[in-house]
Amino acid sequence: MTISPNYGRLTKALQTWSEFQVNAKCKHCTWDSAHLLVQSAKILHQYAQQHLQDALAGSDAELSPLSEPLKLNLGEHRWLSADREESYSDWLAWILQGMSGATEILPLFALDHEAMRNLLGPVESIRREAWSNEKDSRTDIEVWFGDRSLLLIEVKVQNPGAELSAQLKRYAQRVADQHVERPLLVLLGTEATEPDLPLFGFIFTDWRTLCKRLRQYANRVKGSDLLRAAAILIFCGAVEQNLLRLSCRPRSFRAMATVNYLREWRCGV
Repeated sequence: MTISPNYGRLTKALQTWSEFQVNAKCKHCTWDSAHLLVQSAKILHQYAQQHLQDALAGSDAELSPLSEPLKLNLGEHRWLSADREESYSDWLAWILQGMSGATEILPLFALDHEAMRNLLGPVESIRREAWSNEKDSRTDIEVWFGDRSLLLIEVKVQNPGAELSAQLKRYAQRVADQHVERPLLVLLGTEATEPDLPLFGFIFTDWRTLCKRLRQYANRVKGSDLLRAAAILIFCGAVEQNLLRLSCRPRSFRAMATVNYLREWRCGV
């Protein structure tokens, strides 16, 4: 197991020293200890940068003849900015449309029970922003397997507020009103853990986990459909940079977050 340096402790220590230097009345107080901390931080930064280069090279080798999507600068694309939820929903829906059916789609959301896959079968249609009975309320992605089996995905690109629970309740009722025989409800969010709110049957999946699974999927299909695999990886890179704040050129003390992520997807974590 690789243990990442706890850079946050260094930042807190430097802030403490800064406040002490400003407020201390002792004329003999010095910054010697703080300078030692800064020097240690530089060493840790160099350590992390080397591990980042190794992780990027490992991803390049794994994805060959494609390469690591984090190397593309997708953080300044207006269409892919963090507040444009529709863009991410549209792109994800397009990716799902290209999949053969439940056997490929459900594992992305940890809905991979064999009996359920056999029941759902191939995709009949994928709908975006289907209107519910409520004014200005619409579902994000509906994946229909036949006319009685539905995977409903509610997409969030920012941390939701207290209104999320009421929204999910409306959507769950909408599904019930349609007499769906086999409904599967998924909440896709940016949080690392499930929101502490009533979810009314929705199963939580985070973007980090989804993107690692999409990377693995793209790596599997690249031999038969290289262009589609490339498009999926670019989508992953956009999510990773804009929503997860990962980067191949990270700010100080942020390199190990990217290193750990790249190691995880390659190991199937």
